[in-house]
Amino acid sequence: MNPAAQLTQQLFLGKAVRENHALEHATITLLSNKYPDIRLAGVSIAKGFFIFGDVPTDIILPTAEEALERLRKNEPELAIHERCGTNLAVAGFVTAGAATFVARMRKPFGTFSNAVIAATVALYFSRPLGMLMQKLVTTHTPHPAMKLVSAKRFMWLGGPAHFVSTDNPEVSGLFS
Repeated sequence: MNPAAQLTQQLFLGKAVRENHALEHATITLLSNKYPDIRLAGVSIAKGFFIFGDVPTDIILPTAEEALERLRKNEPELAIHERCGTNLAVAGFVTAGAATFVARMRKPFGTFSNAVIAATVALYFSRPLGMLMQKLVTTHTPHPAMKLVSAKRFMWLGGPAHFVSTDNPEVSGLFS
C-alpha cells in the first residue's frame, strides 16, 4: 500500500484500519488472558497494529494468528474491547454535547446543576453507545485474504512495544 493510500485509510478510518483494529482488540484480549498481570494497549494503522506492553515477542504472532482465526470463524465479538479509545471518544463527545445543550437553555433549565446531571446521564449511556460504535464503525472482521506478516519488538517511550505487520491485498483504496 502506497503512503498516500495509508494516509487516506488513517484519516477516513478506511477498511484496512478497521480490520486491523478488530484484530488488535482480539489479539490484546487473548494476550490479556495469557498474561493477566500485564497492562496492554494498542493502536491500529493501515499496515498493521502496535501492542504496547511487556509480553514475549515470540508469543505475539501465534496469538494474533489465533485471534484472526477466531474472528473469522465464530467469535466476532472479540473485535469489541471495553477499554477501546472509541469508548472514551464517544463518552467525551456525548457528555460535552449534553452539558453544552443544557447550559444553553434558558433559566430555570440552563443551570450548572442541570448541566452536571445531563453530563452524568450522557456518560452513563456513552458506554453502550461506544461499544455499538466499535461494532458498526471502528472495527470490521478481517477479510479472508488478510495475512499476518511479522511481529517486531521495539522500545517506545522507555517501554517495550511490538508492531504486528499485516498484508491485505483486497484493501488497497479507501473503501475497497
